[in-house]
Amino acid sequence: MGDGDGAPDTRREGAFAYRAFISYSHRDRDFAQRLHREVEGYRLPGKLIGKVTAVGEVPRRLRPIFRDREELPASGDLSAELTSALRGSMFLVVICSPAAAKSRWVNEEILQFKRFHGEGRVLALVVDGEPNASAMPGAEDRECFPHALRFRIGPDGALSSTPAEPIAADFRREADGPRLATQKLIAGLTGLKLDELVQRETQRRIAQMTAIASGAVVGMLVTGGLAFYANSLRIEANHQRTIAQHEAAAARAAADYLVGTFELSNPATENPRTITALTILGRSVERARVELADQPAIQARLLATLGRAYNNLGLLGEARTAVESALPVIDRSGPDGAEALLVLATTYAREGQLELALATVRRAEDRLTGDGPQNANLRALAALTEGRIHTSTSNVKAGVAAFDRALAHYRAAGADASRGALAMALNNRGLLLSDDGQFDEARTSLTESLKLFQASLGETHLSTGKAWFAVAQNSFNAGDLKRAQVEIANALRIERAVLDDDNPILADTLSMQGQILHGLGRLPEAEQALREAIVIYRQAFGGPHYLIGIADVYLALIASDRGDSRGALEALDDAKRNYDVSYGRTHPNHGDLLVNRAKVLARAGRMAEARSDCAAGMAILDQTLGADASFTRTMAAECRALGHAPAAATGR
Repeated sequence: MGDGDGAPDTRREGAFAYRAFISYSHRDRDFAQRLHREVEGYRLPGKLIGKVTAVGEVPRRLRPIFRDREELPASGDLSAELTSALRGSMFLVVICSPAAAKSRWVNEEILQFKRFHGEGRVLALVVDGEPNASAMPGAEDRECFPHALRFRIGPDGALSSTPAEPIAADFRREADGPRLATQKLIAGLTGLKLDELVQRETQRRIAQMTAIASGAVVGMLVTGGLAFYANSLRIEANHQRTIAQHEAAAARAAADYLVGTFELSNPATENPRTITALTILGRSVERARVELADQPAIQARLLATLGRAYNNLGLLGEARTAVESALPVIDRSGPDGAEALLVLATTYAREGQLELALATVRRAEDRLTGDGPQNANLRALAALTEGRIHTSTSNVKAGVAAFDRALAHYRAAGADASRGALAMALNNRGLLLSDDGQFDEARTSLTESLKLFQASLGETHLSTGKAWFAVAQNSFNAGDLKRAQVEIANALRIERAVLDDDNPILADTLSMQGQILHGLGRLPEAEQALREAIVIYRQAFGGPHYLIGIADVYLALIASDRGDSRGALEALDDAKRNYDVSYGRTHPNHGDLLVNRAKVLARAGRMAEARSDCAAGMAILDQTLGADASFTRTMAAECRALGHAPAAATGR
């Protein structure tokens, strides 16, 4: 940002024609366009609007923003138009890159703005290159600061030889990153303190969350799911009569079945107050096998609902048994069996059987022929399930493509697609983009998903908790640990209220909380969260699982931070055993494990072993993710650091 010195402009805020003038090279035009839209569309938190700062009252919106080359009229007098716009702008925003540093026009715009308004309202944004690289022998071409930005203007209006030393917001992912850099820019354009702006944004998000519906007990959740399924078979007036009759019969059969399930309770032998949701689920599965054997389509649909209920309760073995035992019936049910197969694919994926899960998705897709909203929704669900499996194998390209197909199918379904379905697809897409280092685009998807869940399900619903988890994970990946800490606490608060203490969904959130707390240096709390997660995972999965391995890696880093190299290496060995069994082949997490093992060895002074493990880990990451992947580059930088300052290596 500008250094705050120079002749102040005493002009009143309202007298400026523009909030800011964006100066940039033609080569940075795409970034300038995105920045222009983002800044003009930014809504200041309500509690800050009207606050008086050094640059005047905080406005509701930061507009208009002048971006030359596009907003100038075809008057033929470019110089006069630019001069007028520069004079009428409160701030100058310089998009800094090697191209901008070489641009005569960008340099002239900076110089003229300083002549009008002094040094203090020039805001620099680094998007490429290196600041002050012109002073580094051999790196001169990487300079991103234009000459007029690097030096102060003298009393005569010419640049002096006194360095200006501008402080810039840095959009590069290895520096501030897009989110923090944008917030720094907004703070500069309003005169607000950065921490004040961040705090108010957080409060605004929390205040917007209004409870719409409370969580239902599990038994009623199952009942609601069955009733929803029966009622969701709406009959449109323009459907063929045969289709209408088929759907109506299915709805009646589902309703009769639901009522009959609860009629099984015998008041002479059973206390109705002690009958659990698990009891009802077990009865439902058995009744579906026996009483609906001659109605395969209805049986398949009901088993899909029951299997999903088991999955939501973390009872993966029960879900698998319920659906697998009915596979002969599902095979006879045609397209109606696709949903049950997709529930089974989800169960396999959560158990770590990823290749079997993907094959089951293909099996479901083969059943979906013909048009119509029901098939569009099922195709979307199939694409969504496939995308989740690709996420587990870190296949970013295939995963994003699958999620995009899911969104396209849901939109094709129109009113027949629920907001919850759209929210889930956006959530999964955002998580995968975050893993690939595309944090800004990821936050857009994840925030939209969270808002949809809050609006349709309420603040205390499990899906809303999972959405908070996803937003927290993206903040963690982007390096914004304090923000991630607040977001994961929201997720944990909701999940502890609606889930049993041994649910693996809760373990996922605890594991992420442990990773965030480790990054913040709060080691005892981090270890407690990770160990609680591992206990739940071991009980839920009954054997090795890659999620146990992930938690193990962070326990190893905590042990290493405490100087316990032996304990750290033992935890990493356990992580590898879990990875080997769960993945069945080389996976990016094997590469990540080896790089983290190298850091542990480096702390212990075992440099030869550390370099060997780093080399092996990078070979795996190059093979699985590719050398250009964001995570691969991050791990490569950590390996390079080991050769120079091993004692300073830290966990990611």
